[in-house]
Amino acid sequence: MNLSRTLLLILVLGCCHALQTQEFRFGASYSGSNVRNTGEEQWVGKPGYQFGVDVVLSGVCFVQSGVHLLMRNLNYSAVGFSADSSPTGANVEFRYNERAQRVPLPLGRRLLEPSDDPAFNRYLLGGPTALFNLSADLDNDAFTVETQSAQRYSGFGGGVEIGFLYVEGGYDMVMSNVFKGDDFTTNPKVNNVTLCRRAPAAGQLSFGTSTIETT
Repeated sequence: MNLSRTLLLILVLGCCHALQTQEFRFGASYSGSNVRNTGEEQWVGKPGYQFGVDVVLSGVCFVQSGVHLLMRNLNYSAVGFSADSSPTGANVEFRYNERAQRVPLPLGRRLLEPSDDPAFNRYLLGGPTALFNLSADLDNDAFTVETQSAQRYSGFGGGVEIGFLYVEGGYDMVMSNVFKGDDFTTNPKVNNVTLCRRAPAAGQLSFGTSTIETT
């Protein structure tokens, strides 16, 4: 385990010790990808998913952290090669698969006092998310591009609590590069946008999309 991941997990555990745990939220979500600028590689988003657990700490102001396993898939096109390694002149579609450990650590604030046990509440949240690469496959040995071992996002979101149900949405704006290397003329950056329904300390069902930007 590298130093940055170790420090992040220590921080999360420290918050859990210092604050009162209110609930655990277990969940799984479908995640698609909407490519805004396909670039020369003609990136196309494919279905993916994520699942994990979140912990909500404290009251009006809270920390919502968790650990998720994220799988994202993208198709891209590149020049094909024949058996003797000469280019065929025709583009071939390849599949990019990535598995990553996603660790969000947003801070939030409820708009109503939760101790009053309101049937309806709203909250805002925002903060960083770390993404640690577990495995990645470009499905093409001609490229020497590697996926960054760690990526970081910063974003914001909000949600509504209705009884034991939750509806939450978020958007990650500031993102680090996904790839290192010069073989790709575009560099996909992933924005996670989720819409979810949760049951406190019981379960979570969420649906989401990811937006891929290129530079």
